[in-house]
Amino acid sequence: MSRARAINGDVLVFSHGHFLRVLAAHWLGLDAAAGRYFLLSTASLSALGYEENLAEPAIRLWDETRHVGT
Repeated sequence: MSRARAINGDVLVFSHGHFLRVLAAHWLGLDAAAGRYFLLSTASLSALGYEENLAEPAIRLWDETRHVGT
């Protein structure tokens, strides 16, 4: 997490949903077990970012699936 935050720009991560749920929890400063509350669909898009500044991590987009055909 510290390596991603240290990059001056965007970071792209492709991974398994279970890992990404833990990543989101950690990003928000929550315990890894809180990842169970962040459900993800197959092939969904999500974006982590900041509210106002680097001290305010936020989820900007979560489980977006409009790009996936029905």
